[in-house]
Amino acid sequence: MIDHEELGAFMKACRARVDAEAMGFPVGKRRRVAGLRREEVAELAGISPDWYTRLEQGRDVGVSRRVLECLSKALQLSEAEMGHLFALAGVQRPVETAVSSSEAVVSQAEVLEALSPNPAHCVSGPWDIEAMNMAAEVAFPELHGKKAGGNVMRMIFRDEGFRERLADWESHAKQCLATFRTLYGRQMRDPRFRQLVNELTLSSEEFAAWWPRQHVGDLSPASKRFIDPVLGELRFTVRFFQPTEDPGSILTVFMGMPILSSGSARLLLIVRSVEKSNR
Repeated sequence: MIDHEELGAFMKACRARVDAEAMGFPVGKRRRVAGLRREEVAELAGISPDWYTRLEQGRDVGVSRRVLECLSKALQLSEAEMGHLFALAGVQRPVETAVSSSEAVVSQAEVLEALSPNPAHCVSGPWDIEAMNMAAEVAFPELHGKKAGGNVMRMIFRDEGFRERLADWESHAKQCLATFRTLYGRQMRDPRFRQLVNELTLSSEEFAAWWPRQHVGDLSPASKRFIDPVLGELRFTVRFFQPTEDPGSILTVFMGMPILSSGSARLLLIVRSVEKSNR
């Protein structure tokens, strides 16, 4: 399924980010648009300006793999952005950039248990929490009691406690939003994505301001730092894995700082459960 409106909006946003002067076009007082003009993109891609205009306007025009490759080069797209462009156009790329994958077919519970004491959780669809290990419950009290039904994007943009604990929240939120848009482009048939986008657009000023910018990210490792009132400073390298037996799920592992022993973790969970019930 091709979302022509979303495809056009993405190309327009990418066009606005390209340095026209660096691409060899004159920049003066008469230039009224940020980045490249439509006809300049068409010239760089070797296609008709009229055809490109209709494509960006969201009209129902067919696109080939070759044209998308030329547009990717003209718009100076990153690997992640190029993948997003192909996904929006409904065209299979010749070589997919794969994230690290699990080769053994095992259950989520087995994987999560084996990763302890490193915090880890599994998500699916629009980052809905499917399961997590005890270390993740300790590290992220916002998700405690939400092994099913929690959502990472809601936690990031709507949970004030999480925002306060995460150092450099804005940078983290923008990075996660860019990755979420990539997943959104790949799974647009899933109505949960649009429902969540609509919900967060209405409930979060930051989400509403950043979502139209069309930034795209990938599942590259990232560094995160949290300030926990009990555990103190927590530093992690976050890595993502996509199981081959369930490509719709993503396993997220917070590496580099194991969270307590299992006995201490259980005790801390009990304390936090009591605190939560007394609020």
